[in-house]
Amino acid sequence: MTGSPARTVAAVLEKFTSTFSAFSTAFSEGQYVLWLGSGISRDRVKNVAELLSSVVEHLRANIEPSNNDCEYRTALIEVLNIASLGGEEKDSLDFTTEFKIWPLHDRIVASLITNYAKVLDVPVGDLKPDDYLVWTALDVPNTYGAPNLVPDVEHYCIAILMLEGVVSSAVTANWDGLLEKALAELTPAFESRVRVAVTPEDFRNTGPLIEVIKFHGCAVRARDSQNEYRRLLVARESQISRWTEQPENRSMRKHLEVLYSDRLTLMLGLSAQDANLHTVFASAIQDLERPWPVSPPPVVLSEERLEAYHRSLLKITYGSNHPGNASAIAESALLGAYSKPTLLALVLASLTEKLCVWIQFDVQNPWNSTAVRQLQDDLRNLRDFIATLADPALPEAAEYVERLAHQRLFAARIVDVVNFALTVFRTGRIPAPENGRYEPLSVRPAAQALLEPDFPAQQFGRLGVALSLIGRGLVSGLWSVSPGGSRLPQNGVMRLVTSDRDTRVFFVKDSGALTQLEMNGSFDVDDSEMLIIMADEEPPSQTRSPRGRFGRGSKPGPSRFSVASGVAETKSADDLYEAFKLAGGF
Repeated sequence: MTGSPARTVAAVLEKFTSTFSAFSTAFSEGQYVLWLGSGISRDRVKNVAELLSSVVEHLRANIEPSNNDCEYRTALIEVLNIASLGGEEKDSLDFTTEFKIWPLHDRIVASLITNYAKVLDVPVGDLKPDDYLVWTALDVPNTYGAPNLVPDVEHYCIAILMLEGVVSSAVTANWDGLLEKALAELTPAFESRVRVAVTPEDFRNTGPLIEVIKFHGCAVRARDSQNEYRRLLVARESQISRWTEQPENRSMRKHLEVLYSDRLTLMLGLSAQDANLHTVFASAIQDLERPWPVSPPPVVLSEERLEAYHRSLLKITYGSNHPGNASAIAESALLGAYSKPTLLALVLASLTEKLCVWIQFDVQNPWNSTAVRQLQDDLRNLRDFIATLADPALPEAAEYVERLAHQRLFAARIVDVVNFALTVFRTGRIPAPENGRYEPLSVRPAAQALLEPDFPAQQFGRLGVALSLIGRGLVSGLWSVSPGGSRLPQNGVMRLVTSDRDTRVFFVKDSGALTQLEMNGSFDVDDSEMLIIMADEEPPSQTRSPRGRFGRGSKPGPSRFSVASGVAETKSADDLYEAFKLAGGF
């Protein structure tokens, strides 16, 4: 990969407008399947290094000092052999002290990371079950299946993308239930919208539009139904090596093969080093290897650098087209960013591109394509401004913990602001403060939503137009923008702040939503520092004069701006922008 890693959301968005623009467009159209690994949960549950440290410490702590044949001692020595320690190095180890203070701790863990499946397959005596190190040493029920685990930025972002319909399938090797928990928090209709597939029987639930496929098992189900689901937790080498050949996995394997061969792939936090995955990928492309050159890229890796197993994956995927094109293929696949900034950028990009599609649907007939592009560009400028809020002001100087806390607050703010804004827009009602729900723009990608007979595409296009006007004023320096939220609904969906005004803004789709907003007492009817933006035209009874829709007039109270009327009565984005400024008194 050329260039430095993209470690901020703004930097990832820049890639989406340049080298990875084809990927970003195809992603927003719903063409990509997510393949997820432990990296997306690294800040909530143990990563591989911590997992291995737990195993070594469990074995060490249970050694009987007086028993030279202790099964825990024997197992620990076998684990240390996997780490390829020399004889003198092994002799220097003190089994009476905690593993974390061993001088060779870091070296041992580093050596075991690429051999974690071998470590977990080490037997502990003859009487303990084969999965003893997995189930007991790792304490799966209380570690990966703990009910008090909290989803992280990645899980909420993936949940948003799934509820928006731009991701229909997420395949994960993770045992934890964090993605499912995020989805359940964000939508009250989890059971009817989400299919979680752990066993072949789960695929028979054909109703939901969203699927989470857990091909290595589920710790939450294993915690609640040990007899049925404990055996499905896959981590040991003996399990991985024979996984694809076992009849009970045939349905799962075929489903994964179809997803990999027929759809495009975005990998997040997944090393893809397990042999069963490579077998699935190889089988998937036997009859349909990927061509080169190709756009959008069939495989995108949300990583900062390529490892050997990533290169093996690309060789498998492109087959005979890989030799001679290896460098170019790697360049096309390596995004250069880890999952947190990638997913936050995908949320912002996907929401924006939906509105851009609907702006074109609403405005392309009365105006020309140049005006449409101007509105879309202004909307993307607003998106880019929002992206700067996702990281600390000086991200390169911020510690990891500070950046993590900042991004978590930003993700929570996205959920709250979008839910607040769209609930008001659709219904005129104020949602309960920080209720944790997420109100999607649409449950399908933008172009598919247009085909639904009841979808208000024009009204959402006009919402996009209004936001683009706000983006234009922001970039020109006329005002600054401060997003609102459910905690202080009287401050509006956002505030536009100039040198002499602080205007609170509400968006509503029609007069019905506006009436409901007024009936709720959501704002002071005499407040002249309020701006109501309506997607549709105002009914004649509410219109003081043709000019009144755009001017402030002499009557105190909120200013109003009808996007539909503004578009109908102007001929360009410039004229509409001037009308909007006049209506708001800017």
